[in-house]
Amino acid sequence: MPDVRGIQWLFFDVGDTLVDEWEPVDDIIGQFVREACALGYQVEMQTVRELFAASYRNYEQWPMKLAIRTLISDEGHREQIQEKLKFRKELERPFASADAVLQTLSQHYKIGIIANQSPGTENRLDSYGLRKYVDVLACSAEEGVSKPDPELYAVALKQAGCKPEEAVMIGDRIDNDIIPAKKLGMHTIRILQGYGRFQPELADAERPDWTVESLEELLPLLMVTQSSDN
Repeated sequence: MPDVRGIQWLFFDVGDTLVDEWEPVDDIIGQFVREACALGYQVEMQTVRELFAASYRNYEQWPMKLAIRTLISDEGHREQIQEKLKFRKELERPFASADAVLQTLSQHYKIGIIANQSPGTENRLDSYGLRKYVDVLACSAEEGVSKPDPELYAVALKQAGCKPEEAVMIGDRIDNDIIPAKKLGMHTIRILQGYGRFQPELADAERPDWTVESLEELLPLLMVTQSSDN
């Protein structure tokens, strides 16, 4: 276990870290299945879910594009289906423990967000009751740069006035959350939620410092660490 006695900041991803994306992801899979079947293709929900899991195992960036490419043979049909699909962010919900976990951690650490999100992240976090715990927001839509580009991490660290070694990045994806953060010298925690849990670990240098199953498991890890610092 690495020495984290100097940690001052915890940076969180949003999707499938603080916010459960299963329902909107399954919804857009359902949209795809309906559109494909209307065009005469025999496509089932479970088949598409399995392709999504496979895309994460293979570090594909765009699982829906993989599903369309795999299951739809006609290029015109592919474009027709793609144009109709809509990710319904209004179906997202914070994980049940998100409020309690952030409330506890914010009493001992500064909290930041580093996330690839469409416009309006601040308002969504406010609607979930989580914005009040967050000191720094660095999101792709507002900053004009997306993970895994380390520049988004650099923006967040600059806003926080924080050195990389004073920060922990917490996220569900090895490619977008763990690898770029480690390259900058941040500590990392992988959280096995959402489809990101299917990503296999890579080389030792790209592995997270810790892995947890859920948000709740952050408290014994980080609060024990905090207690030992005091």
